[in-house]
Amino acid sequence: MGTDPLFLHIRVVMGIILGLSITTLLKGLAQIIEHPQRRGCSALHLCWVAWTLVSLVTFWWWEFRLIEVHRWTFETYLFVIAYSATWFLLCALLFPDDLRDYGSYGHYLLQRRRWIFGVIAVLTLLDLVDTAIKGRSRWQLLGEAYPLHSALMLVVCVLGWNLRSARSQLLLAAVALVYQVVYFAAEYFTIGSD
Repeated sequence: MGTDPLFLHIRVVMGIILGLSITTLLKGLAQIIEHPQRRGCSALHLCWVAWTLVSLVTFWWWEFRLIEVHRWTFETYLFVIAYSATWFLLCALLFPDDLRDYGSYGHYLLQRRRWIFGVIAVLTLLDLVDTAIKGRSRWQLLGEAYPLHSALMLVVCVLGWNLRSARSQLLLAAVALVYQVVYFAAEYFTIGSD
């Protein structure tokens, strides 16, 4: 049985959006390297950029499982494109064009945290739908760790939404980054190469 040509088309469109997302992150990091004082380098901001890059790369990897979708509809197509576009929105929010009103990425993140954590929460919820689209076997393959992961990410979003202290935000970002790397490494090495 060959690959559905509709999936190949969807994969190209999704790849363009996700490629732009990664490009946004890498371009933003390059600008920080070029002009760290002008851009106001911040450990808090860099943690969330790293978290997003890890999450985005693994999301793109797991989207190969869309090959298991047996019947594509226009609604499913719109969902996958909207999900990918939401990743781009997060990347664009992490690297705004103009920081003049904020002074640094750290201050920007603190002032725009509700938008950023709101988008991360939406991404977490969209991932649940995305997993459901891939079928029951996908839920079983991910096991009990997956719903726990989703719940923990929503807790991170609620905390990030409410914490005002830069120090608390940095601790949250560092814990979220380490957790995300460990979670995805465990998933990748146990089921990622199936």
